[in-house]
Amino acid sequence: MKLLTENELIWSPIVANNRMNRKRKASGINSYEKELKFKPEEYLDTCLEQKTHVKWLDLCCGEGNALLQYARAVSDEGRQDRVTLVGIDLVDQFQPIPPFVNCLRFEIGSLVNWTNDDQYDLITCVHGLHYVGDKLKALSTGLKLIGNQGVLIANLDLNSIKIEGDQNGQYLKQLFIENEIEYNARKKLVRCEGHRDIYFNLTYKGADDKSGPNYTGQEAVDSYYGMTTV
Repeated sequence: MKLLTENELIWSPIVANNRMNRKRKASGINSYEKELKFKPEEYLDTCLEQKTHVKWLDLCCGEGNALLQYARAVSDEGRQDRVTLVGIDLVDQFQPIPPFVNCLRFEIGSLVNWTNDDQYDLITCVHGLHYVGDKLKALSTGLKLIGNQGVLIANLDLNSIKIEGDQNGQYLKQLFIENEIEYNARKKLVRCEGHRDIYFNLTYKGADDKSGPNYTGQEAVDSYYGMTTV
């Protein structure tokens, strides 16, 4: 099997044609609420009752509809100055930001190479990790960006992470337990409250874009790792 590098994977038709999260809004039909069993607006509104400012980072945001939905809401309520919204995606298919919205920005880039020094109250990634090569690097970046009282929630299929010598797939599950990170194997959701700085002790080997459909029924990418040796 020929594994793809991160740069090669970017040009893969599986990644380029990904439509898993392009149209989703924050809540309602075809939404983050449905996929994550979590309503971003309600959580952020609760945070605003306790803080003067909140920040939401949406990784692999697609067209950015979820962020736009909340941006319009806080604009209508006169609360834009208390909110920062950031969306990251590999391709520029973002919906236009209305001229009256000033709390939202979109950035183009790969999650593997993207960095930021801010701390966020909410970080979401809806089905985006299925198409990332070094999934654990992207996840690690997200975990570092959670504020002390913030939340990260993302779709993550551990079956798509192949680790040499870990035949039963228990390595990451145990690491999550040790670091108090929730993983729901049935719903394929990872959730973490508060900042984490985790060393996975794994070396990324490359990605396979020919692994076929995952639990969503859509073709996805498998990621391969070996144990790091000193």
